[in-house]
Amino acid sequence: MDFDAPIYKVLAHNDTGQAAGHQGGFVLPKDLEDYLPLLRNATSPERPTVDVAITADLFAGSRFIESVETRYQYQTWGGERSPERRITGGISSLRNLAEKDDILIIERGVEQDDHYRFTLIKSGMPEYGKLMASFAGKRWGAVNSQMPPITEAEVNEAVEQLQENAEREFALFDQDAGYNESRSRRISRSRAFQRIVRQSYRDECSLCRLGLRHPDGRSELEAAHIVSRFLKGSDDIRNGLLLCRRHHWAFDRGLVGVSDNYKIVVPDKVMSIAQNESLAALAGQEIAFPAFQESYPSLEALAWHRTNILV
Repeated sequence: MDFDAPIYKVLAHNDTGQAAGHQGGFVLPKDLEDYLPLLRNATSPERPTVDVAITADLFAGSRFIESVETRYQYQTWGGERSPERRITGGISSLRNLAEKDDILIIERGVEQDDHYRFTLIKSGMPEYGKLMASFAGKRWGAVNSQMPPITEAEVNEAVEQLQENAEREFALFDQDAGYNESRSRRISRSRAFQRIVRQSYRDECSLCRLGLRHPDGRSELEAAHIVSRFLKGSDDIRNGLLLCRRHHWAFDRGLVGVSDNYKIVVPDKVMSIAQNESLAALAGQEIAFPAFQESYPSLEALAWHRTNILV
């Protein structure tokens, strides 16, 4: 998985497992909230505390500890106090290792932006001194101030741009992709593409109409480019399908395609493989569509995929 540039916090005593009676979790300063899911406008007198589920890979230095389901919380204490931002739940294995003035490094996934990597850098680790010197006395911020992570505002701006593009004539390729594309544009548009495709479809895989779901409401469904971004395919929603992870893999590798009448195509040489029985059962079925016809997958893109990718 590709991660965005990191942010950091030098931990206070109350962030650690040694703070007796303190509510569990890492408290995040206001200055960092734009690098996390945007919750500050979601609270109300009826909902003074809101949160969003995230997955976190926990590390102590280079040592992997575990992957956990946790949450990013925005709490206003019944609307009576200034809001507090907190990562809380399921992270005691990391907090219990932490001490005051240790460093917490936070990295957010590029395409899977509900997936994070939390790395605890303890004072005795080789990289600790160099990091602290680079922070120049600041207790939190971007690890590299010249290359901060992408903010939610940048992603929202990219969402608006992609929505505007969807009202124009479809372009199969984006010639600015790749070496002409800035880091901020690449990441913000990648996240925006994921969001608009997820929002436009009916919460089901376009091919099998299924998708595994976690109890917290998240699903395995992914926004897939019909013409891959690696091949400079556009981030237009019409160059997208919502797919479960199994069928995203199959589509990208040409085991399955979609016809001009939106029927699932599975080549004979794919169906002849015993392990592909479940895929063969989908052949000839109509795909699941997004909510609005103007967001339907482009026939030009589907034809390109059949010609160039389908085995």
